[in-house]
Amino acid sequence: MPKSEDDLTASQLGRDDQLLMTRLRAGDAKAIAAIERGYGDELRLFCRRMTGDPALAEDIVQDVLATCCRLEAGSLPARSIRGWLYQVARRRCIDAQRGRHDSAQPAARAVRRAQPGYDQAIDPLTTPSGKALKRDRAARILAVLQELDEDLRSVVVMRYFQDLPREQIAEATGLTLAGTKARLSKAMQVLRDKLQRLDDSALR
Repeated sequence: MPKSEDDLTASQLGRDDQLLMTRLRAGDAKAIAAIERGYGDELRLFCRRMTGDPALAEDIVQDVLATCCRLEAGSLPARSIRGWLYQVARRRCIDAQRGRHDSAQPAARAVRRAQPGYDQAIDPLTTPSGKALKRDRAARILAVLQELDEDLRSVVVMRYFQDLPREQIAEATGLTLAGTKARLSKAMQVLRDKLQRLDDSALR
């Protein structure tokens, strides 16, 4: 039976990952540049959506790329490079936010929430899932997203704004596929509840 186009695409992506991992294992500096070209922009967008801070997002992406340079053979991605990159970026975002929240005063945090990274949901790098949202609704969703804890927020951003398949989200979060689906379901329920309360308060 001939392979479907989806099968061929998945197979090709797998071969590409294997080639990149072989080059990383060999210490090929050009492999890092290939990862930057292939995934740098979407990682920056993910980190911006997680932190609301473009400068911090850039620092995190550069740190992720530097981690690629330091990889030992036993630490190379087990499944997909994309899922592994999101795993590292997600951890860095969470660590950065927790450190920032521990040291920031409430007023400073309020100023941070007003930064463009939270409000500009639609931009040239938005995935098809993001484009399907109306501009005003997307901005409200991103604002409410900041009220979710990091675990819930990250799966929503990865699935509905970054367009990652559930399998790669599972890899990025360390969850099983069933656990990923359950966390997404919980995150969306919490998000809907918060949006409903926001809509209700706007009508008062």
